[in-house]
Amino acid sequence: MKKSSLIVIAITLCFLQSIAFAQDKDKLIYYVGVGPTIDGNGGLLGVNISNELSFALGKRSSLNPSLTYYQSIGYWDEDERNKQDNSSGLFTNVTFKYDVLKTKNDFRAFLAFGPSFQIGSENGYGGSYLIYNDIENYYVHQYTVERYIRLGYTQQIAFDWKNKNENRRNSAVVSMSSFGGYWPWYLMATYRMGFRLK
Repeated sequence: MKKSSLIVIAITLCFLQSIAFAQDKDKLIYYVGVGPTIDGNGGLLGVNISNELSFALGKRSSLNPSLTYYQSIGYWDEDERNKQDNSSGLFTNVTFKYDVLKTKNDFRAFLAFGPSFQIGSENGYGGSYLIYNDIENYYVHQYTVERYIRLGYTQQIAFDWKNKNENRRNSAVVSMSSFGGYWPWYLMATYRMGFRLK
């Protein structure tokens, strides 16, 4: 699994590099953003910070490698959950994005899909048991730690609109990343600022 994942990443990077040299400079946009995240497996809330390069492949499509960091911050019902539960991850995605709507005001809606590679971990409360001895009785609390190096997929709905500055773009993305047959494992909503690279 590890070797095949590294091979996929290496091939993808070589492919993206060749595309980058073939692109016109005005067709390359760099996005940076931040937003909330839900870890659907553990029910944790968190934040994500994302970076993405968008390579135009035509008038309505693009290839988009991205790097996103996610960190949990807690639960909705903090009083009823263990405060030491935690999850985090670094995601590398490569999506093919297609423009499904474009208005006269240059508002665009996109659908995107592609592979997602995650390096991350989560820890949680695993239960307690009571120890009996001659001096005292006490509880031992168990915590589980699970580390991930895995390949899954991501689906996205993206909205893009013009900024007052012609070299900037405003963008909002809702992404759903799935691993191990669980959909969606992570649900992310991100507001982004795009920069046309010249």
